[in-house]
Amino acid sequence: MAVATERRVSASSSPLARSETHEKRKKKSSRDAFRVGALSGCAASFSVQTCMFPLNTVKTRLQARAPEVSLKTLRRTLFRGLYAGFFVDTLGSVPGTGVFMATYEALKSAGVVPPAVAATAAGVAGSLLVAPADAIKQRLQVDASKTLRGELRTIAHSKSPIRSLFVGYPQFLARDLPFDTVQVTTFEVLKRWHASAVDRRSTPRELAMLGAAAGAFTGMVTTPLDVARTAEVCAAAAGVECRGASCLAALVRRGGPGVLLRGAAPRMLEISLGGAIYFSALEAAKRALGWDESESRERSHDR
Repeated sequence: MAVATERRVSASSSPLARSETHEKRKKKSSRDAFRVGALSGCAASFSVQTCMFPLNTVKTRLQARAPEVSLKTLRRTLFRGLYAGFFVDTLGSVPGTGVFMATYEALKSAGVVPPAVAATAAGVAGSLLVAPADAIKQRLQVDASKTLRGELRTIAHSKSPIRSLFVGYPQFLARDLPFDTVQVTTFEVLKRWHASAVDRRSTPRELAMLGAAAGAFTGMVTTPLDVARTAEVCAAAAGVECRGASCLAALVRRGGPGVLLRGAAPRMLEISLGGAIYFSALEAAKRALGWDESESRERSHDR
């Protein structure tokens, strides 16, 4: 009996057994990170969508305004129908953000790539759901006569439905990949700095402030990229026939370099307040799901 017990103990402590146990824990950690990331990302995205969508509508209408249309004229319709396109955008952004956070948390937990690379890879994965919905949403925001059914019918009957669905996709990636990388990385840096400075876990209010700071900074530096995306998606509404970067060039020629900062104020406000809501909801959801980020970080370091 003692010999059998001794054999079991020696077997369980062998390098092979430890390696197998380590691999099982590694896979379980990655699965847990993916699940927590998906659920918390969806919850955070829906919270931001509901609260910040009107600001997004105002920003889009300011960016899509034709150069010859004065702000005085635009003000007549600027604040009407502020939730136009909310439904279709939510259908894309909520699961898209879930995919983004699931991918990001899984890669970060695995410890195989730096957080910035994980955010970029996650951004590409999430964009496949977010980009088409975002394009339709922007057209609905700018033109009150358009309907979701009409937009879907137009896409279905176009020469290339896939191309129409992903109109402005390169500009979307050019905007959102730097955005996701800058925002998530900035928040992670601020969170680690704050936890080290106060020598304790950050409170929900402190996380909200850190998220707002990360959002404001990101919104400011990526506004020209956002204008480039809106320029192609809403080219017809602005009286421009173009594709790709030529849309932005045409608007700059007609309206001057100031168009690059169109909608900067509502965009910064939207992303700053949205960052506070997003990261607060994200961290709250993680805690509700029992996710301990410090333990995950220790496991990734052990690997």
